[in-house]
Amino acid sequence: MSSADYEWLIGLVVQIAIACGLFILSKKISNRGRLEHKESIKKKAEELILEIHRKKLNSKIYLVNINRYFKDYPSNQEKTFEGYSHIKAEIKSTRFDGIEFFSSMPVEVYKKPDGRLSFGKEGNKKVFDAYAVGIIPYEWIEYIDLHGDEYGYVPLFYCYFKGRIYWKRSLKRFLPFGYPYKEIVYYRESEVYHEGSDPVDMKYRFIDQPILGK
Repeated sequence: MSSADYEWLIGLVVQIAIACGLFILSKKISNRGRLEHKESIKKKAEELILEIHRKKLNSKIYLVNINRYFKDYPSNQEKTFEGYSHIKAEIKSTRFDGIEFFSSMPVEVYKKPDGRLSFGKEGNKKVFDAYAVGIIPYEWIEYIDLHGDEYGYVPLFYCYFKGRIYWKRSLKRFLPFGYPYKEIVYYRESEVYHEGSDPVDMKYRFIDQPILGK
């Protein structure tokens, strides 16, 4: 191998080492940025939750579709590939990977003869009411306006509607985006919660058993 080949090989190794170093550094900066964003969003959300419980305020908020906000908010006509410009929800709590929101009215849950849980009433025994809770990752929330605007006078969470749409009887169920929630889980009221002495978030407990549609 000639000296020119050695120089070329050394130069290539140096370039690869620099590229790897820059990639690792950008990854560290990216992760730090994500953590800083999470801390900022989580802090604001917890301020809101604390104020709601301290002053016994309504927990209603608007989840605003940031991709539509600068185009046609507050018009809320649904668009097939973008969803609504905003939807109502009630904030529940923060968690390590996102913020929880009550996404709909409670629904009755029944127990089938074989012990499995179901939303279907026929031939089954009601056991409790379940609360659907949507989870929005912190990175899907761009900004929180705790004061809101003149259209709703409620806090606004500006989100990317990147979640899958859950309407089963529509072709929209095949779309991989258009909804603010990454996941829907269910809670029920705790039978051992003592209001005034227990932390507020202990009022509900997670339902870890699958619930059938029928």
